[in-house]
Amino acid sequence: MEANPDQQLYPTNWGVRFLCDCKKLNKQINIHKGIAHRISANKIHILSDHRICERKKIAMQLIIPSLLNGAPQNIIKIIGKSIITNMHQEKFLTEIEFQHFEENGQKELENNLQRRFKQPLCETTALRA
Repeated sequence: MEANPDQQLYPTNWGVRFLCDCKKLNKQINIHKGIAHRISANKIHILSDHRICERKKIAMQLIIPSLLNGAPQNIIKIIGKSIITNMHQEKFLTEIEFQHFEENGQKELENNLQRRFKQPLCETTALRA
């Protein structure tokens, strides 16, 4: 799971809910939960208890905590394609490329990454106050 130098992956612990198409394995389709372990504007690494099959479409909801106390979290709906799954800390770490965002989800994700990871420290501190 190499990071593309043009698309830096940022460490996060944001929640993710996802639907995995397990029909071919004769498993019931369920909503699974995981953690967005690292993320960029183009892909995500999800850490979960569920093994996501490679080269499958994944429907997910990315749950981004608010930067302001008491403000609601932001939920972004995304369709992605799983690339690879490896074991990591006794869980499954899956790399997923984003293929489609609902509504203005891509812009919301990019804005959140910009505000959280690319602003100078003094501006980020001021946002949290």
